[in-house]
Amino acid sequence: MDLMVKGFSPNYRGNPDLERNRSAPIPPDQNCSLFITGLAPTLTTTQLLATIRDVGRVYATHINFPEPDRGHFTCAAKVVFFERCAAERFYERYAGTGFHVAGTTADGSLHVGRVVWNRIRSAEQDVGGRKSRVLLISGPPSIVSEKALKVYFNTKIQYQVDEVRTLRTYAASGLGADKGGGERALVEFRFGSYRCQSEAARMALSREFKEYGVFCDYGEHFLGVRAGSCCFPGEG
Repeated sequence: MDLMVKGFSPNYRGNPDLERNRSAPIPPDQNCSLFITGLAPTLTTTQLLATIRDVGRVYATHINFPEPDRGHFTCAAKVVFFERCAAERFYERYAGTGFHVAGTTADGSLHVGRVVWNRIRSAEQDVGGRKSRVLLISGPPSIVSEKALKVYFNTKIQYQVDEVRTLRTYAASGLGADKGGGERALVEFRFGSYRCQSEAARMALSREFKEYGVFCDYGEHFLGVRAGSCCFPGEG
């Protein structure tokens, strides 16, 4: 009952007292959060995000997994965009036809999700900015590799992975050995969310590994910007 008083579903599993989880005091036409029900029970973060293309920057995602003992046999997902225009674009694209996520069940059956505006509202963030759930990370391969980064992030944050790609390895110029000179790698790390994930990972890397020549910046977010277009010290 306490959850319902605060505006949450009785099935909500987050912390309703955390500021970021509360409904923003904004009118409905400023809400950037949507809710999708009826998704495949085996849905992954990668499958969810693979369907969200050419819409806009994703601020946060969260998948509610099935709870058969409570009568919930499919997944539901929350998708929050940085900007209202992106949220409207997503809603207009899928509200009428449903949200189709391919390849989400072993038997090949297709689950079509129903898209509605989330009653837990989220306000716009970083309007016109470049913050992203995608990080471009440059540094020595001993630190900047998919395996090493996951081991490190596992000690710092709770996160979901969309995809990790090594974009290239190269020899640095203009950097001493103490600043990561020599062989370097450029890795694109796609988190499930910006909120509490890529933002926290970027802060941690910048704080703890800058002296070792690790550089980190926000990457492209399917908005027509070429992956790896940022220029890091030592590249050239």
